[in-house]
Amino acid sequence: MKLALLIEYDGTNFAGWQTQGDHPRGRSVQAEIEKAFRQLFGRTIQVHGAGRTDTGVHARGMVAHVELPEEIPAFLLLEDGSFNISKLLFGLNGTTPKDIVIRDIRQVADDFHARHSAIAREYRYTIKRERTAIDRNYVWAIRHDVDVAKMDQCAALLIGEHDFTSFSKRTADVKHFRCIVTHAHWESNGPKIVFTIRANRFVRGMVRALVGAMVQAGQGTITVEEFEGLLHSPQELRRAKYISPAHGLVLEGVEHPERFALWGIGGE
Repeated sequence: MKLALLIEYDGTNFAGWQTQGDHPRGRSVQAEIEKAFRQLFGRTIQVHGAGRTDTGVHARGMVAHVELPEEIPAFLLLEDGSFNISKLLFGLNGTTPKDIVIRDIRQVADDFHARHSAIAREYRYTIKRERTAIDRNYVWAIRHDVDVAKMDQCAALLIGEHDFTSFSKRTADVKHFRCIVTHAHWESNGPKIVFTIRANRFVRGMVRALVGAMVQAGQGTITVEEFEGLLHSPQELRRAKYISPAHGLVLEGVEHPERFALWGIGGE
């Protein structure tokens, strides 16, 4: 039996979705959820995520899948012997730490894969134009004001298919850096400025590098034309020089084809 999980987590105290060797924070979201399954089933069940969020990045709508063994613990069965997903949801949320919540679980077809079946992902980055205590783990507080209109000009340039080499970290497992962006927009909401971007895929560090460069454009450190040059001239191997902090970034959701009858972006 294959199940899909909708997962929310606060990335503050995690080394990311996947354990990264001897990272000083040690914890990974994937490992914590696998630990919860092991406590419920008494055996190792691998959790496959739709992507990898970096250290300190949060998620409101990560999607993952698991394949359950044939033998299901009795406490997860109904009186007629059928599997009870609600009991599994309750059991996992009673076992995972407080910074992870399994929002929903659904049975899926055998050919479903959380990562390979995904057709879109959406991230949101929040900046606050003032110092903050309560929001400090979820926004990037900047001291100097920015020109949001210039930042939005940069965002508009992202729509379409581009090579994001200049806005990514080099990793051996990435075959190419081309992504198709369908939505990219900055919006002001009082002291907060929110950047939303949706694409078919993202390469490592891409959103944080884009945000860092767009903030530089908003502060006048670089021009919109220089930002465009970074985007359109990846062959020159130039890199965005400033990477925004991880804690302002949230994976809002992952979209899969309608035939799997899963959640859309935002978990709906």
